Amino acid sequence: MTTSLVGMLAEAKGGPIDYHGKRVMMSYKIPVTTGQDVLVEILRYDNIFEQGIAISIDKRKGIVEVNSQKTNAPIFWTRTAPRTFSFKCFPSKTTGVLNIWNVWENTEYKDNIDAWIGNAGLYVDQEEDGAIVFHCSNGMQQVDFENLVFRIKLNQYSGKD
Repeated sequence: MTTSLVGMLAEAKGGPIDYHGKRVMMSYKIPVTTGQDVLVEILRYDNIFEQGIAISIDKRKGIVEVNSQKTNAPIFWTRTAPRTFSFKCFPSKTTGVLNIWNVWENTEYKDNIDAWIGNAGLYVDQEEDGAIVFHCSNGMQQVDFENLVFRIKLNQYSGKD
């Protein structure tokens, strides 16, 4: 029996692991400061399972503000989020940690959101302009890091609202 991607990541306490030359992990963490803007661009996704981008700051002790709404654990779904959008980070202290991972809708139980099961995982590519491109595999089928691909760019906080 072949070990699932999540099984390999669990053995590595969440990763990262080397998977076919890629540095794969369950989620990606980025340091952020109070009021910092994050620009997200959804580049591509498959429609087999509804895909989403899950966000938290400081293990849900921080706040994410999007469209003047504040929450501690937003999910940006590919079916409803614009292709490009932004949000502001408000860590629990002056600086904090933004955690990002992929989720998908459970096809059997529509009210369930799945993450970190089966062949779920992600790797990132750093671009020259400082942006980060996420390549995400949902856990439902074979490993496919093209299930959801999005780009994140952090902008420095200007101190002005």
